[in-house]
Amino acid sequence: MTEAVAPRPARRRRWRIALAAGMGLVLAVLAAGLAGDPSRVPSALVGREMPAFDLPLLDGEGRLVSAEAAGRPLVLNFWASWCATCRQEHPELVRLGLRARGGEFAIAGINYRDDPEHARTFLDREGHFPYLSGVDPKGRLGIDFGVYGMPETFFVDAGGTVRGRHAGPLTPAVLAEMLPRIGVAP
Repeated sequence: MTEAVAPRPARRRRWRIALAAGMGLVLAVLAAGLAGDPSRVPSALVGREMPAFDLPLLDGEGRLVSAEAAGRPLVLNFWASWCATCRQEHPELVRLGLRARGGEFAIAGINYRDDPEHARTFLDREGHFPYLSGVDPKGRLGIDFGVYGMPETFFVDAGGTVRGRHAGPLTPAVLAEMLPRIGVAP
């Protein structure tokens, strides 16, 4: 007995339909990924202990050491002079830094993968932070925190546990959502 072989045009048609369906699926997955909010990407650190750090200060005098914030909530902001949205959030960080002077919480900056001279020029132009900034020129601490873009801010409770992460510029609405997670009134 011989098997019946489908005519070639029918095989080609099925192949084309399968290829079109596969390409449509790939496009749908890509579109769904691009439509998402990048600030909502979860962090593996949330719920875990903050990585320890000891970095040189941007001004070159002293060190930024994570242990110095022990026992107080901490807002840790990764920023860079080459980051356009860092300029956008700058006034909000200055306001938050002035508020932190009251001692209710600590705030620190991490200048990420930047030239320190460019970072100092950025601060001379935009205004200096009322808190310390450490320098992470090779991005090693950023890797420990899982940073993938600028700016990113981590919210750490008084026990040293990361309670939140925000990718993108800080706004009053973001702070109203995140500060209570670390026991700080918005």
